Amino acid sequence: MIRAALLLCALAAPAALGTEASFAAFPGKPGPIAYSKQTYDIISEGRTVRPIPVGGLFTHGPRIKQRPRQLTTGFYDREPSYSADGRRIVFVTVDEAAGLDGIYVVRNDGSDRRLVTADGSHPAFFPSGSAIVFVRSVDGRRQVFTVRLDGSGLRQLTSGPSESFDPVVSPDGKRIAFAGDRDRESRDRHDIYTMRADGSDVRAAIAGPRSEREPDWAPSGRRIAYVVGGGAGSDLFVAEADGSRAMRLTPCEGIRCRDFSHPAFSPDGRHIVALSESNRSSGIEVFRSDGRGTYRNFDDAGFSEEGEGSFLGPPTWGPRPR
Repeated sequence: MIRAALLLCALAAPAALGTEASFAAFPGKPGPIAYSKQTYDIISEGRTVRPIPVGGLFTHGPRIKQRPRQLTTGFYDREPSYSADGRRIVFVTVDEAAGLDGIYVVRNDGSDRRLVTADGSHPAFFPSGSAIVFVRSVDGRRQVFTVRLDGSGLRQLTSGPSESFDPVVSPDGKRIAFAGDRDRESRDRHDIYTMRADGSDVRAAIAGPRSEREPDWAPSGRRIAYVVGGGAGSDLFVAEADGSRAMRLTPCEGIRCRDFSHPAFSPDGRHIVALSESNRSSGIEVFRSDGRGTYRNFDDAGFSEEGEGSFLGPPTWGPRPR
């Protein structure tokens, strides 16, 4: 019974921490990749076995031979996103007292932690670094908001009966890409849209036969990486910003396919980092954005039947600080 309970706890962790996020790719020289890692260490005390959760935000690279570096120590810290100058990171964590997700900002070394807003998730910077776009629930539906980094100027950009989520700002700051279920006639329910930074001029950008979500702008602003499908066999695609010339980066091969999600362009646009997951493992993988290859094991994690092990969260790729 103890092992079963620990396993259920471990399996529930990714869902509890949130699984949808998108991150801006601002132009520059590739800096480190940031992501979250949660670990359950099993401690035996006599006849009692209990899990000890530890975690936080980590950075790695940009060279694969470099070792990961821990930035924060909060178990619920997740969804990091870099500013355009590479000097700051916004992320989400749980305010256990309030029972809400909160968005915080830190320096790229993990210091000077400050609250941005007490209720929100999936943050991404505007190029100026003075404001972010994020998601907040309104009447049980996810909607897109913006707020200044000091917590002022809160503004709701989307509304209505549909949901809008996974927002990310274009490198020039003029448009926001996001996923939503605005097309009620569509069976997949999730497509990718763009709108102006003030919420006007909403346009369908990528609307395929399957669920399209988690967009990320290329540093040039001319391409978008995104996820197609949900659950088993989800793949990464890259297309022009108008949805043309779509190309799959992660074809499913063999009987068992890994699930790929949360793509993020490198600051030079040549590579894409993403999260891969299988039954009991996850990894941070880097692909060439032209579809000509992949290398794995930038970092990986897994857990046992007893529930002991680690989970990786969505990655983002920051520019070298300037």
